[in-house]
Amino acid sequence: MTLAIDIGNTNIVIGLFDSEEWKYVWRLETKKAENLLFYSYKVNDMLWEAGIDVGNIETKVLSTVVPELKELFIELLEKLNDNKLVVLDKLIYNKLGILISNPYEIGSDLVANALAAYKMYKDNIIVIDFGTALTFTVINNRGELIGVNIAPGLKTAINALVGNTSQLPKVDLIMPLNPIGTNTVEAIQNGVLIGYVGLVKYMIKVINSYLGETHKVVVTGGLSLVIAPHVGDIDFIEPNLTLYGLKFAGDIV
Repeated sequence: MTLAIDIGNTNIVIGLFDSEEWKYVWRLETKKAENLLFYSYKVNDMLWEAGIDVGNIETKVLSTVVPELKELFIELLEKLNDNKLVVLDKLIYNKLGILISNPYEIGSDLVANALAAYKMYKDNIIVIDFGTALTFTVINNRGELIGVNIAPGLKTAINALVGNTSQLPKVDLIMPLNPIGTNTVEAIQNGVLIGYVGLVKYMIKVINSYLGETHKVVVTGGLSLVIAPHVGDIDFIEPNLTLYGLKFAGDIV
């Protein structure tokens, strides 16, 4: 049984893997100011409600792009039980079986995505992660992580637009039927959502053209289902790709 925790800037995703599947996947809002007691209660309560004996968790794996919470969660996981704890960071990247061009800058979540995609699909791959940031991680069929492109995520883009403009309302991330906005909400939805479809399609095209090879496209992230159906160049949708990467890291290290 593996417990994987991925701490992002918006959400903390916690997955429990057992018997070849993710038995549970939980989400918490990331709160940088909260303390060990707060998060210990949340995690232990989730496990207790699911009927999980923490002694049966053989491997615990942590990834975080929020430095303020790293040591806190290490302590939390150490106190959970005495079994194996793996922290996915630059200290272990060389043990993962993939070659990372710039290990001191890349986020551990992107490394987890690359590791999972390479182990699962063994091909030239572009991983597109629809999270707080929209990221494109490129891996070749030799397991070399070539590089990453980053754009603002969908919610980030809309919140930046709405938050800085007093007359604009809250906008839901729903693809409109009419490609020309007839009211303010539709105008923003079209500008961002249809615009991001174009961004994703063109980014895939440019990467393939530059490298002179086609790539399998794997998408993940909480908002992937909003955009992916409209892109047309998607080969796999794996909502738990980052968690799989953490599990694989726990198996390897």
